[in-house]
Order: sequence, then structure tokens, then C-alpha cells
Amino acid sequence: MGSVLEKVQLVKDESARIGAYLKTLKPEAWSTKSACDAWEVQDVVAHLTGAVERFGPNIVRGAEGDSSAPDGMPQAGVGDMAARLRANAQVAIDYRESLGSGLLATYNDGRLKFDEFLSGLQDADRDKPCYHPAGTISVETYLNLRLTELIVHEWDIRSSLEPEPVMSAESLPAIIEMFPVFVVGRLFDPGANMTATARFRFELTGSVAGSYDIVAGGGQKAIMESASDKRPDAIFGCDTQTFVLLVYGRLSLEKAMADDLIIVTGDTSLTAGFGS
Repeated sequence: MGSVLEKVQLVKDESARIGAYLKTLKPEAWSTKSACDAWEVQDVVAHLTGAVERFGPNIVRGAEGDSSAPDGMPQAGVGDMAARLRANAQVAIDYRESLGSGLLATYNDGRLKFDEFLSGLQDADRDKPCYHPAGTISVETYLNLRLTELIVHEWDIRSSLEPEPVMSAESLPAIIEMFPVFVVGRLFDPGANMTATARFRFELTGSVAGSYDIVAGGGQKAIMESASDKRPDAIFGCDTQTFVLLVYGRLSLEKAMADDLIIVTGDTSLTAGFGS
């Protein structure tokens, strides 16, 4: 989906758009519980703000040919990912408390700084490896990850303040592109407790339609790939936003099925173990 330069521009545009939205929030909205566990709206914004320093230098270093761990950081992919995520939750809260009333200004200053980090990137940098605590990833994947962070966390905020929030259609392709290389099998492994392997096909509809398989279970890490002539065991029909919310744990399969957001055909008995 798009060139590096196009993705850089999209990161800039989405960051600015979200900044403009945050400026419209009433004071009481900032302390509203978000859809992201343990975080209020203001903590979500703090997380997005702090990511500028976590992501930006790693992208720049990677583009310059250095994918090593920064001083004081673990080697890429080493350590307990779940523990790291739990720690990050408190980091965002502590950071927000340290900023006080300057949170929104710091977000906007940070997004402009991130724009500067990205300004030197070229299309030739697409596949260059970069450091990330969860594992070495390419420049392109880092850009997709930033877009995902922005759009999913914007939904976390809006879902607590609006009845039917809609994710940015411009960035959904980048999110889906990132899933097979960074999320599925690492953050989302729906067959972790399934003794046998199964192929789940997701037929996605809406502005970013597509057909993808997640192969999970049998003691192996889940993988995601484009649908092929391989026969799926179960087929899940839903729109792309619902799929994103399912993968990120904002929506359970049980509730999605009950609300007719996901329609399952084939071996429906497999849904009992999906994601459990």
C-alpha cells in the first residue's frame, strides 16, 4: 500500500487531524475512561505522545543502516512481551502526570518533531531493518505501526465519547498490511489453546475489502496470509474495522457474533476455542 513517501505524508496528516480533534474535547472528556484497559483518554494521548521518542530515533537510525538496540534497551525480540506491555501502561500514566496541563501542547510539539524524524526518508529505505523491542522490523512496518497506533488509539478515545466511532479509511490498508508481519502470532494468537490447527478465513467488506486466512492452533504461532485455494475450516464475514477491533482485543468474537458484526459459516464449533 503506497510508497514510503506517501506513508510519511499519511502519518503527518493523521497526526495533525487527531491533534485538531483533541483540541475540541471538553475538559471532562480527558478524564473519561477509554476503551483501552487501565487508561483514561488523557493517558491514551500521553502514550501517543511518548511514542514519538520511542519510534522516531529508531526509524532514523535504521534508515542510516543501524538496527542495533539503543543504549539501555534489550536486544530486539528479547524478553517478556506481556510484561513489557503491562509496564508501558504505567509509563503512559506517569508521563501524563508529569506533563500536567501541557499534554495537548506536548502532543502537537511531538507530532511536529516526528514529522522532522521522517522528513529524510526515501522510498529506497522501505526494507531497511530498524530496532523495536518486540523484534527487528522494516522502515515500512514502522510507518504502518505508527499509523496503527494513531488510528486504533483514536478509536479508543472516540468510542468512550461517541456512539459509533469510525476508523480512518485512509489508514486501514496500512493496518491490515502490518498485521501479518508484526501483530498476528505475536500480539494476536487466537489458537494458543487449540490442540489442532485450523484455517480461519476472514472475508472483509467495506472500504478496505479483502480475503485473508489466519492459520492457528496445533502448538504453532498463528500466521496470517492472503486467502488462496486452500480450504478454510471456518469463514468469518465482517467489515474491516470489526476485524481490527477483534485482533486488538477491543471486541470479543462472542459479542461480535451476538451483535451480527461477524457472521460465521463452516465449522462453527471452532469459534469456541478461538482466542480463548
